[in-house]
Amino acid sequence: MSNRAVTSYDVARRAGVSQSTVSRALRDDPRVVEKTRLRIRALAQEMGYVPHVTARSLITRKSSTIGIVSGDLHNPSYPTLVNTLQDCFARNDYRVLLMSDRTEGSLEKDILALRGGLVDGVVFISSRLDSPIVSEIVDWNIPLVILNRDVDGKYAGRVDRVTSDNIGGGRLVAEHLVRMGHTRIGLISGPLQNPSIRLREQGFRERLESLGVIVEERHVHRGPVDAATGLEGGLALLGADDRPTAVFCATDYIAYGTLDAAKRLNLDVPSDVSIVGYNDLQQSSWAIFDLTTVHQPLEEMAAAAAELLLARIDRIAGDPVHRTFGVEWVQRGSAAQCPAPRADLVPDR
Repeated sequence: MSNRAVTSYDVARRAGVSQSTVSRALRDDPRVVEKTRLRIRALAQEMGYVPHVTARSLITRKSSTIGIVSGDLHNPSYPTLVNTLQDCFARNDYRVLLMSDRTEGSLEKDILALRGGLVDGVVFISSRLDSPIVSEIVDWNIPLVILNRDVDGKYAGRVDRVTSDNIGGGRLVAEHLVRMGHTRIGLISGPLQNPSIRLREQGFRERLESLGVIVEERHVHRGPVDAATGLEGGLALLGADDRPTAVFCATDYIAYGTLDAAKRLNLDVPSDVSIVGYNDLQQSSWAIFDLTTVHQPLEEMAAAAAELLLARIDRIAGDPVHRTFGVEWVQRGSAAQCPAPRADLVPDR
């Protein structure tokens, strides 16, 4: 038995057509009638023919590969986005090249390789929008969609992007906490260089101020977007004599660390302190967390980003698209009424 790989010429001889007809049929070229396309596809599958990706890319001038630039995959929101993107692209016969910014300098090296046609487009879900690499991707005219990251400054009018209503989400948190009677509220957040974090915090603070509540700077802790920041901030804020009665964590991942801090300090959640996150990750509904949070539809957002990128790859021209998804308050067991609320600060809505 021969170990030689089956070629498109073998399929063509078996089907009684030319090799170019086989290539067109396997690309769903409309110049090949449907009956013939189906017959060739069935023969190719029966014979175990696997198209040669390199040869196909020379013909189509496409690599059939999408680059995904992700942040640290220890953050549970990133795998949710990446898995959805992979499924969407696979259904459209694209492979995925995953790049991470976790290691200093590695992302720059990976992205430099993209200029040579390694990918047909890029979805950027890393928080490092300040990196000059982003500008280079735009300047190289590689189709680019930024997902789950608000964009400001020079990129705002140049790229497709998919976000949630971060300002509105921050306002929701403020309104619900004040409605519960909380006036001494802490904030554990990420870096302000991240536009999504900044807008989320902006909506939160502005709405609190409009309701007569000020977040004292001694009740603010900032660090990387991870559980360690939540733990460190939680120990500092909740271990103080004038600890907040409620804490807003800018992401669920941060909130997990803050819940851990409360447990270490022997504080009951929510009787002693209410804790609120943002994202509504799958784990947040688990009994061990039972986290009150703001839901943003990450899977729907990722699917929308894939759709936008595929449209750009197919050379659908037009102005940059910005799709914004709404958010919702999700009440669970980690937030409750303040023991001694101030009735004069309850919001109208």
